[in-house]
Amino acid sequence: MEYQAVLGPEELLSDRPFTHPENTEREAGVMQTMLEHERGLAREWRDATDAPERIVSNENDEKGLRHLLVVPDTAALAAASDVTAIGFFGKARESVDHSVLFGLEEELVARMPAYSEAGLLSYYDVELALPKGSYGNLILFSTPDVPEAWYRDEVHRRAVELSPGHYHSVRLHKGHVSGPLLGGGRLAIERTKYLDFQNGEVWFGLRQFG
Repeated sequence: MEYQAVLGPEELLSDRPFTHPENTEREAGVMQTMLEHERGLAREWRDATDAPERIVSNENDEKGLRHLLVVPDTAALAAASDVTAIGFFGKARESVDHSVLFGLEEELVARMPAYSEAGLLSYYDVELALPKGSYGNLILFSTPDVPEAWYRDEVHRRAVELSPGHYHSVRLHKGHVSGPLLGGGRLAIERTKYLDFQNGEVWFGLRQFG
């Protein structure tokens, strides 16, 4: 991929404010909160005598916000170490029917057992309070990088192709959690990729933190 801009940790692009490093800092905090929620569940599964082998949970929290959590192998998540973390945060277009994306997400959920064999540990999608209608993803892998089975999959490819019609811009974070997942290691962001879908073209940017 050819980037129109490659940025250091604190560099600013005044004409593309969605790339401001404060956005990565804020969304890293959201990812950390999601991680802690998964850790709590994984500890319960580890200690239970009748823990489920897999989880597909789609519920609303006390604020009415949707939480979709898929764990294809609960034992693998509890035993994981040195985990790769991917975060997806997009600014959704208003007055657009996003139901097609939810349909593709259902197809991805159905394929989770196959992704698990390639290294997928969990897929967590959370509806955010602000801005209204926005979502954040946290995807955990046991592999040092995202396995090809994930990003080369036909359903994932279709979702990527549809993105310009459903988002103004996207921030895609890659990070890692060192040591045992159920330990106290924090999620550290290594880089953020930027996609800007304005003006009928796709602009690609990259920010490196380490």
